[in-house]
Amino acid sequence: MAVSAAAMAQAPLQPAVATAAFQRMQALCTADAGKAWGAELCGPTLLADPATRRFMANMDGLETSLERDGAIFRGRLPDTVPVANTAVKWNGRTWTMLMLPLPQGEPALSILLMHEAWHRIQGQVGLAAVHADQEQLETEQGRLSLRLELRALAAAVAATDPQDRLRATRDALTFRAWRQARFPEARPAEDAMERHEGIAEYTGRLLSQDAAMAAHLADHLRKGDGVAAYARSFAYYTGPAYGVLLDSASPGWRTDWNRRDGLPAMLASALGLRVSPDDAVFAQSGARYGMDGIRAEETARAVRQATVVAALRARLVDGPVLVAPVEGASFSFDPNRVTPLPPEGAAYATIRAATAWGVLEVEKDGLLSTDWSRLSVQYAGAQAAAGGLKGDGWSLALKPGWVLVPGARAGDWTIRAQD
Repeated sequence: MAVSAAAMAQAPLQPAVATAAFQRMQALCTADAGKAWGAELCGPTLLADPATRRFMANMDGLETSLERDGAIFRGRLPDTVPVANTAVKWNGRTWTMLMLPLPQGEPALSILLMHEAWHRIQGQVGLAAVHADQEQLETEQGRLSLRLELRALAAAVAATDPQDRLRATRDALTFRAWRQARFPEARPAEDAMERHEGIAEYTGRLLSQDAAMAAHLADHLRKGDGVAAYARSFAYYTGPAYGVLLDSASPGWRTDWNRRDGLPAMLASALGLRVSPDDAVFAQSGARYGMDGIRAEETARAVRQATVVAALRARLVDGPVLVAPVEGASFSFDPNRVTPLPPEGAAYATIRAATAWGVLEVEKDGLLSTDWSRLSVQYAGAQAAAGGLKGDGWSLALKPGWVLVPGARAGDWTIRAQD
């Protein structure tokens, strides 16, 4: 059944929307036949409306039966399950979850379908989900080098001449080497996120059946040059670029990959490239990509961002806070609005955590600790609300048997099981 992109956007809970998405997803998986990763990407899938938490699924639950509507299954997600583009364990299955409305048009729809389908099976192929803070990408030097890297990767992906591609690839690797020489913790952190979100986005583009994939990826990288915050978003750009360049340089890399090496290191090895983190080499390469203009922009941004960071610290670190224990919680958040606040963690402009004690919904800044065990929000001005507490830009819903108690620091509060 053919359903227009506009219809998908306007009628998110219509069975025809779900049927069209499920059919497109299965067609992409059938075309792949498990070749990309040695595993079948398609499986349990649900499309969820974040406003109502209602969903449509392609199969029934195992623990609790869902409402059947022809070939579609319907239900409402419990509050403990995040609504996000993600993989989630619920009702006896591991699901690919997609938020409604779906993207309008191709290749965006197919990229999303395969990106999230990969997340469902990533553990099966030795690439378990990980999270790593990227403090270096909030610094002036880190952002300068990453933006240069994105520009070089766009040139490499778009190049039709092998020598042009090789030079642009060398430049991209030079910019990364320069950054990682100045921030020793950057390499494992960046590699980790590229194995997680970078490979997911690469898989989405690889399997999208996009006849103009290289051109669209180059455009994607150019858009990445204007991103406001890279801490959780950079790998959506660099990961697919390095993956596509590896496809050209070493076609069997996915099969041979030990799942530990970083994508840039594998690409450098495949091409026999040795790059230098030297300032002079960096400057020479940077001149080809408008380095002076980027530097001026980043210097001005650093001044503005210092005020933003100071305000976040006053709100989430220095003043009284509610510290919610969230180890093992289910999360949803906006990866494009994350500000590192080392050493405490990172400030998420919007984030939702659901766990045994209930749900903390944050619409105005929450500090997630580096180990993802604590989520803090400003406590000043908080007031009791039905079933919990409401503060400036956040709300807490507590389940029976859980209470608020004073925290370790005077003025702070936390959550614990009732005695």
